[in-house]
Amino acid sequence: MSVVGVWVWGTVVLAIVLVIAGGIAWWLARGCALTRTGALGAVLGGVVALGALAMVLDTDAALTAAASLTIVSGAWLLGWALAGGIRGQRLLRAEEAAALAQDPARR
Repeated sequence: MSVVGVWVWGTVVLAIVLVIAGGIAWWLARGCALTRTGALGAVLGGVVALGALAMVLDTDAALTAAASLTIVSGAWLLGWALAGGIRGQRLLRAEEAAALAQDPARR
């Protein structure tokens, strides 16, 4: 296998892993719109990266496009998943504070 073939297969594997990670994030989001936004972007980015590898005839251009899309989609997923987690933690703390305010005996 040539060096280019190894790079292409590596990019294919990373794009597939990104699609799977986006699917898992969607499944774990439990209705959080922020996390689902990140998951949707990751899945679409992975699919487009795979499409770029399949459709672009120039191997260097395909690798560059696929690698760029994979990196951007992974960062997109990370950013939105962190935003969703931070929002969820803030909501949980607000609910706990409201529960303590209603029941002074729990303090």
